[in-house]
Amino acid sequence: MPRLKFKTSSSSGASPANGSLLQGEPAFNTGDGRVYAGNTSGNPTKMVGTAGAQDSNAVNFTGGSISVGSWSNSNVTVGNMNLGGTNISKMAGPNGGDSAAIITSAGAKQLVDDRMRQRLVSVQTFTGNGTYRKSGPEVKRVHVLVCGGGGGARAYSECGGGGGFAEGVFDATGMGDVTVTVGGGSGGGSYFGFSGQGGTTSFGGYISAAGGYGANQNSQHSGGHGGYGYGGQIQTHGGSGGSHNNMDQYSGSNASGGIGGGTYFGGCMAADRPNWGYTTNAAPGTGGVAIAPSHNGQGGRSGNAGICIVYEYK
Repeated sequence: MPRLKFKTSSSSGASPANGSLLQGEPAFNTGDGRVYAGNTSGNPTKMVGTAGAQDSNAVNFTGGSISVGSWSNSNVTVGNMNLGGTNISKMAGPNGGDSAAIITSAGAKQLVDDRMRQRLVSVQTFTGNGTYRKSGPEVKRVHVLVCGGGGGARAYSECGGGGGFAEGVFDATGMGDVTVTVGGGSGGGSYFGFSGQGGTTSFGGYISAAGGYGANQNSQHSGGHGGYGYGGQIQTHGGSGGSHNNMDQYSGSNASGGIGGGTYFGGCMAADRPNWGYTTNAAPGTGGVAIAPSHNGQGGRSGNAGICIVYEYK
């Protein structure tokens, strides 16, 4: 039986010479798996199908470039893609924009950071009651942080607890004006009494944080425990205030006092002189401190007011 004979080569990269093929005559290179056919001039033309027609998991791109005109919402899954030649020439992602090269991990982080900075519209901070109003219609999401007020202190190192904390991201597309309430710090006082709980901070009905408890509020000689957050994606307790300690009262007027409970935003400095409460230097929502007068049963300071912070994003 007669056998068909085709021009073949086993040398990878070799191709038939110009004019060596008849029109439509095939030629094969078994070294790199390429197929050629003669054109009207008898010159070899590579016969390449679409990537989808190749064997599964065995598609190698060893030269040229990949050009992607648009990116649809359909899923694209790539197992192993070998780009042995030049880089990807164009990629249009869901948010648009071209890339002339494969992005590195560091470049991806920088791109995300830059995009986020571009999308931040403004930051509004409330240290007292007020009303949140969107900066403009471009605001699509808000990131809200709330911290309750701190509990008040008493003498003998009996200090107030820190306000609770909550954090959440909310859709602001149809959001109107929102009432913001910032919890005040509970008042301090003298010995043998108790201080009340700090006020609750809230961002409308979306998210809130209760204030820290005052000294002796739960039991005599105890520091107040922290408040708690409600709503959003993150909720934490405030720190507990220091409990009864005779040393600050019996060691003289310069003895150290107690430390109020801390919050997400920081801690409360201890008082170390009879008339220094450090309330102005403490973080928002921290519990009141107990200063150290010389055994006269006085010295509890008020807790610090809470805070509400609203980050606006496009």
